[in-house]
Amino acid sequence: MGIRKIENEIDLREAMRKKGTELKFKEMEAKASVKNLTKDKIDEMAKNHGVILALNPDLKEEVEYLQKKYNIPSSKIIKEQIKEIDVLGKKLNKMNLNNLGMLAYQRILLRKEEIGVGLLPLSEIFDIVNTGDLKGRVDLSDVVKAMNLLEKKGVIEDVKKLDSGAIMVQFFPIQYTADQVKVIEIVKDKGKGVILLEDIINDLNWTQDRSLRALKSLEDSGLAKFRESILKGKQWFFPSL
Repeated sequence: MGIRKIENEIDLREAMRKKGTELKFKEMEAKASVKNLTKDKIDEMAKNHGVILALNPDLKEEVEYLQKKYNIPSSKIIKEQIKEIDVLGKKLNKMNLNNLGMLAYQRILLRKEEIGVGLLPLSEIFDIVNTGDLKGRVDLSDVVKAMNLLEKKGVIEDVKKLDSGAIMVQFFPIQYTADQVKVIEIVKDKGKGVILLEDIINDLNWTQDRSLRALKSLEDSGLAKFRESILKGKQWFFPSL
């Protein structure tokens, strides 16, 4: 098989993956847009994610109760579901950066259980919003501005530029990022302040990709330090634990 044919097949698989992700977003957004979300579902989201999806105006009292119960700031209460067309505006020629940021935030919230962590690279966030009506109309600089705006408003935790030049965005506090918390719990249980990749894979029955994603996010957030040696292989140290 020629190199060109292999490259074409790789490009096709990547295009199909992105299209599949886009369709999944549409399905999840359709479910989330239902006005009659149950009180139990809203309560579960507030408890597990620190966010209140307040799309149903009839649940105003429930929203106020949950906000006090879980000490959730007003910036984490979503009262309107943003769609791609809302980002472009009525004239379709001016990017609404606030809506762009909220579209990314809502989509990541809906995928949170699947993603497992709340720290994502800018490139991945770009892929999440560069879909449908926005395809080809949004660029990385728009996403950076949108993320900085969300941080300023207190919707997300942090936008940081690493020494490598890569930009990482922390969407949720660490207590609401399940995979990171599970890794930290294992580190505490072992009582050594250090963990191997194999420990995560074996103890949690995760794939290597998922384990590395959680460890890398902890490393990028500054909670873990990575070191590799010939004798012990890849290790992550947790100085604060």
